[in-house]
Amino acid sequence: MKNGFTLIELIIVITIIGIITGVVGFVLFGAVDAWTFKFNRSDILSDGRPAMNRMVREIREIRDNDSVATASSSEFRFTNTANVDITYNLSSTDLNRTANGITNTLAEDVSGLTFTYYDSCASGATPIAPTVGTDTNIRRVQIDLTLTKNGENLYVQSQSVPRNF
Repeated sequence: MKNGFTLIELIIVITIIGIITGVVGFVLFGAVDAWTFKFNRSDILSDGRPAMNRMVREIREIRDNDSVATASSSEFRFTNTANVDITYNLSSTDLNRTANGITNTLAEDVSGLTFTYYDSCASGATPIAPTVGTDTNIRRVQIDLTLTKNGENLYVQSQSVPRNF
């Protein structure tokens, strides 16, 4: 009687081990991809969310309807209740906040920033061409922010209604 394995038995075992290894590898690669996606998304979100929250909060605090100096799709400038002149704009891939001439970066890796303005019309669905200076017609500001990092895009949108109009 011979001890050992036949060639066919070895081939079958190697094939089974190869299949198991392939399945386990596929599952592991899927888990790594999911983790990478989540990590990139949370990294982008950690930049975008505080910037959006700050813009919404400060737009809500516009001093009065005579305090909007610039209202374009790419830049918004106003004076708040503390008499601070604030400007939001995009410079290259940086979302900048300028307060009384001092510029700070709120978020990096920003690929898009758009301001849309609405009046006090009941429907409020149609954007307006804003008037600035004396008695602005802006009653609601929509902010669209797109961040791109490591090939991942995050789109954030929010609206703010100034309290003092």
